[in-house]
Amino acid sequence: GASTCASCPAGSWNDEFDKTACEICPEGKWTHSSGSLREGDCTPCVGGGNCLPDGDARVTIELRNFPYTGLDPMQMADVEASFVRGIASACGTNNESVVDVFGKESSVTISSDGQVSAFVKDVTSSSANELAARLYSSSFRGELLNSTLAIIGIEAHFSIGAISVKPQAFVALVPTSTMTTSTSTVAIVTTTTVATTVNASQTTRVHGAESVDPWSMHWDIEQSTPSPDLEQSTPSPDSEATNAATIQATASPWPLMLYIGLAVGSGAWGK
Repeated sequence: GASTCASCPAGSWNDEFDKTACEICPEGKWTHSSGSLREGDCTPCVGGGNCLPDGDARVTIELRNFPYTGLDPMQMADVEASFVRGIASACGTNNESVVDVFGKESSVTISSDGQVSAFVKDVTSSSANELAARLYSSSFRGELLNSTLAIIGIEAHFSIGAISVKPQAFVALVPTSTMTTSTSTVAIVTTTTVATTVNASQTTRVHGAESVDPWSMHWDIEQSTPSPDLEQSTPSPDSEATNAATIQATASPWPLMLYIGLAVGSGAWGK
């Protein structure tokens, strides 16, 4: 009997609401859903016999107010081992016959919502009805409660809820894993430095135009090709006048033409 009202699990029935225990179906018959109210809901098992055609049965136990996140790994392992011993003893098998949903022997699976799942394999000495009679009993429920409280602490508001047995061939679940691929991008920055050498020279602006000072050009040439004679020479006044005329002519062709015309006229007048 459960401490609170609950539907009768598979393989049992109850026609009175004030009862705290369910009736087990007769041998060779079974109810395949919970909540049956009449013995007539128990139907013959396929193939007859003990209603365990594959010799396996799934056992599910509800844990109420189970402190799943409050237990350390050692305490959780102790709770699992306690359930393995209790289920194996009730079913008349050894601990290795009790496996979790992944097939690990002497183990049960406890989910975060407080549900225990396990399979009892290779049951040969008991029928499904006999397993149900033992696992649904108040004595089995009391043993699980006391052994669990001894591990997690008697002050916990913990209780055993619904227990069900389902004839089912064992098929191990395959653990799933998630693979995460990360891609790293490396940015390579190349800095190119361009060195530009600019030779400064003096310029002379004539009427808005920019021209190169021939003296500066002449000095650059002399610097690039040293010559003792050239370095010691001093420009004559006549050459300075000639250079000035050249600069003026380079800046604008009109003064040059005017200068040539005056020179020609002077020559004609001299004659």
